Amino acid sequence: MMTRAEINGILLFDPFNIRYLTGYKPTCVAGSSVAVLAPDNEPLLIVPHEEYELAKANSWFRNVLSYSPQKKEEIHSPFFGCIHDAINQHNLQAVDIGIELDFISARRFEDLKRLFPDAGFKNITVPMNELRMVKDDIEIEKIQGAVQTAENGLLAALEFIQPGISEIEVAAEVERTLRRAGATNTGYPTVIASGTRATCPYIPASRREIGADELVVISISAINDDYCSKITRTIVTGKPSKKQQALFKCTFDAVSAARSQLNPETHVRDIALSIRRIAEDKGYIEVLSQQMGTGVGLQPHEPPHVSTSNETPLLPGMVFTIETGFFDPNLGGVHLGDMILCQKGGVYTTLNQIALDLI
Repeated sequence: MMTRAEINGILLFDPFNIRYLTGYKPTCVAGSSVAVLAPDNEPLLIVPHEEYELAKANSWFRNVLSYSPQKKEEIHSPFFGCIHDAINQHNLQAVDIGIELDFISARRFEDLKRLFPDAGFKNITVPMNELRMVKDDIEIEKIQGAVQTAENGLLAALEFIQPGISEIEVAAEVERTLRRAGATNTGYPTVIASGTRATCPYIPASRREIGADELVVISISAINDDYCSKITRTIVTGKPSKKQQALFKCTFDAVSAARSQLNPETHVRDIALSIRRIAEDKGYIEVLSQQMGTGVGLQPHEPPHVSTSNETPLLPGMVFTIETGFFDPNLGGVHLGDMILCQKGGVYTTLNQIALDLI
């Protein structure tokens, strides 16, 4: 990747990219750690002093440095002092360095340019995303574990939801179940969205009490050893009305149609186009959700993002969701999604076991 990008070194600040390349995910404020890489030198990880022992224990980088809070007489912050020393040690003072311009702040970028006036900087956000899109067997195993855990949480929600229970009570039961099943965290706040709140598919659970005969969107992301899952289902608390059934059927048909047309030649945009065709045929295009799928890995929403303009081919090792939703401001919404693994030979496996058609 460094050769293709024509860079001689890398500074990584994004904690997810640091985790990907070093094995250790920084736990303090995002951007307070950095990984330094150069082709002909031992890579280096710089972390706050309170994270040093954790980083040493969990990173496969042999060189781990730490820094302490700044003293008043110091010109540069200890963090930038460590970066300065590392750049000098790796002979990167006057070469092109890759950095994540989509992650770091404008102020940090200006600080880097002042600190290294003879260096050039190139944005490696896209190349890093491309590296992370294809998972190896160990990553896939961790994601599969996260999926199983998330489905435990979904089953808990299905048993707990009833009229009169608040959304946040259901979310608490889900997250308690996830923790008991071994999840270290959630990829995003658990979504329990009922009634008209279900028009927004990623709105966190609120104190609203779930009503009778309402649509309820459930979206859960469990984390297993830093790797995420994502499962989204919709139920109704009672007998579904004809309008609710029609909304659900359109969503179910859209996800199913996109899933059924996966083949060795499929590109990401083909998923979005398939979903849009169903929406247009059934007259729901105006209420189609913008979210039609995304990659899943160290984050529950990462490239490839499913859209009609994304021409990325689906490759073996990619894990992604096919998902969509349709919304009626008077009814609420339906949102459904499956997690898919692309394997060799154009074989696609659905990682989740709980069926889409819960209504």
